[in-house]
This record gives sequence, C-alpha cells and structure tokens, in this order.
Amino acid sequence: MRNDRGFTIIELVVVIAILGILAAVAMPKFAGLETKARESAFEGVKGGFTSAVMIAHSKWLVDGSSQTTVDLEGTTLCVNGNGWPGVDANGTCDQDTADELYALLMSGARPDKWTTKQTADISATFCLAGTGGSTFTYLAASGTVTSDPNDSCP
Repeated sequence: MRNDRGFTIIELVVVIAILGILAAVAMPKFAGLETKARESAFEGVKGGFTSAVMIAHSKWLVDGSSQTTVDLEGTTLCVNGNGWPGVDANGTCDQDTADELYALLMSGARPDKWTTKQTADISATFCLAGTGGSTFTYLAASGTVTSDPNDSCP
C-alpha cells in the first residue's frame, strides 16, 4: 500500500498560477483606492463645512436678521451684516482664525494633514494636500464655498 503525502509539483504550479491571475486582476482595482479615499474625505469635509455655514445663516434668519452673533448648541458665532459667519481679525469674537472658525462650525478641530489660510475677515481657504486632495475657499461676504479640483495647496 502506497501512502501519498503532500502535493505534487503540478498541483502547486496550478495554484500559484491561479493566485497570480487573481492578483493581476485585483491589483488595478486597489491601486487607486488611496486617491479615491482622499477625494471622498475632501468632499465630505467640504460638504460638512458648507452645511454648517448654511445652518448658522438659517439660524440668523430665523432669529430676526439683526444680531451680530448666532448661538448654535452652546457655541456663539459672530456673523457679518448678511448673517454669514466669518473670521474676525479684530479679535472681538471666538473665531479669530480660519482654524477657530472651522472648529466652531464643525464642533471639532481641523483634521490632520489639512492646512488653512485666511485673507483678512472675508475668506478662509482649507486644503488637503497630496494626490486626491484639493482646496476649498469660504467667502464670508457671500457665504459661498467654492473649490477647484486643479488647485494645489498653497
């Protein structure tokens, strides 16, 4: 009686060939995941920020359109004459920088790997560097949030 142990060389070659084919088919699908993840993270943060700006403006409208601050769940935001929250370069409000404006609107600190830049009290730019990243700019004068996928971080 013959007692076979293990696999033959042919069986091993067939298994290795099948694994090679599977890897060749799957690799292109996983190669672009980091870029897509960064694009999704960028769009998510931009959308959340835009929604927070719109909620603050809506609260200003509901409260009578005359105040210079808006209270959102215990957080006080300074708003301009049109009801849009902005960066207060004069230091009279809690949002003296773009980072502070982000933190107040989004109820948390700016995510790692994001940078900010501000221009006087009228705009703030938020940037996610690297492949799949981009910038979005918030203009407090009009409450608009715009982005250009071809923009690179400053």
